[in-house]
Amino acid sequence: MKKLNLGCGFDRRDDYVNADNFKECNPEILISTRETKWLFEDNELDHILTKQVLEHVGKDYEEFRAIMKELYRITKNQGTIEIHVPHFRHDTFWSDPTHVRAFTPLTFQMMSKSQNDEWIRRKANYSMIAYEMGVNFEIINLAQVYDTFWLQKEAKGEIKRDELRQIAGRQWNVVKELQITLKTIKPF
Repeated sequence: MKKLNLGCGFDRRDDYVNADNFKECNPEILISTRETKWLFEDNELDHILTKQVLEHVGKDYEEFRAIMKELYRITKNQGTIEIHVPHFRHDTFWSDPTHVRAFTPLTFQMMSKSQNDEWIRRKANYSMIAYEMGVNFEIINLAQVYDTFWLQKEAKGEIKRDELRQIAGRQWNVVKELQITLKTIKPF
């Protein structure tokens, strides 16, 4: 398997090609995610990890679109893209002035051709981003990483996971991070 750790920072991984735009991280490949076309071939990668990267790029939709299209281009059919981003209702998202884009699971559902087809069939009012971008990703895993404060309350038995999920839907600083794994489906 060929794997890419895109925006590796100091989290270099032995079984990945480590790429970052910050040379002090000593990446194997110096790359700016904003400047597409990346040096990878079409369908070259089996797995891409973007950990705390996508929230920093794509303030302008065209830039975001180009990045998602590039991820789609370089990932093999049935390959996976693992995305870690801060939750938009957590202080870690809003505290960093370099964070320019927030994400929810719906962001990635909009990049699913089958989901777009269902919305078209129902005449639903959603952006058909899979068609607009020419990408097709299916969510195969979605995890919410809870803030340490809430995990400690759960560990002490003060709160149950179902209650925590309900609180997370209406309160800030409960979910710290979203971890989403997408499967690439080709051809479009």
